Amino acid sequence: TNFLSQFFILSKTLNLPKMTKYFTLFFFFLISKSFSQENIRYLEDKKSVYGSFHVGNAMGKYQQILKNANANNAGFGAALGYLLNPYGNRKPSPVFYGLETGFQSGGNDVIATNLNGDFRAKYNHFWLNGVVRYRPLLGSTKLNPFVDAFFGGKFINTNVVEILSEDESETLEKYNKIVPNYGFGFGTGIKLSGDLRNSYLDIGFYYQQADPTKIIQRNSVEINNNYQVSYKKVLTNTNQFVIRVGLTGFFSR
Repeated sequence: TNFLSQFFILSKTLNLPKMTKYFTLFFFFLISKSFSQENIRYLEDKKSVYGSFHVGNAMGKYQQILKNANANNAGFGAALGYLLNPYGNRKPSPVFYGLETGFQSGGNDVIATNLNGDFRAKYNHFWLNGVVRYRPLLGSTKLNPFVDAFFGGKFINTNVVEILSEDESETLEKYNKIVPNYGFGFGTGIKLSGDLRNSYLDIGFYYQQADPTKIIQRNSVEINNNYQVSYKKVLTNTNQFVIRVGLTGFFSR
């Protein structure tokens, strides 16, 4: 109770958004529940592998730009990560480090043109990040909270294509940008059983930020009668709030 009263006083002083308050309280609740569990069996894990599906929601200026263009501000994607214990399997470590690769679909726009055919602009984001994961509990607990920090590069890809059939398309134009990509997140693993007893079902919440760059403005692509492509560009970051659901498996060798 004392912690809650102090937290709400601090959050009011700092004018924290409601969503930040709720997720912070949720995270500390998971940690307290995990610490209260008994009979913790400590693991000497050498590495872990995780995979997740996610939905990313645009934030700030990026969200407003998508909204003004009548484009969806949410996209679906997936990520795959590989983390190592810095001590190998000699002793437990609360900190793991490694790499993560992922992608997110930004959807596509149907391009109106006088030409016969199906023309679209497809938007995708790809990234490769270095990741550091902190787990305050090293044991095989029912709930195992974690905090992630990451830094790397994001590849922003736009392709203007003509759809020729269900399995074939022709690319008319490509527009690519690479920008620094960084952020943090937190969540918890829910321990599984049986053959998956060394695995966790993960639920996480992340803030992903990228440096400002010029991207193609949604619904601005045009194609003339000579198949020449033109479009407007807009300067923005591509910041987003991400909700992830996935699996993490731990390995001792």
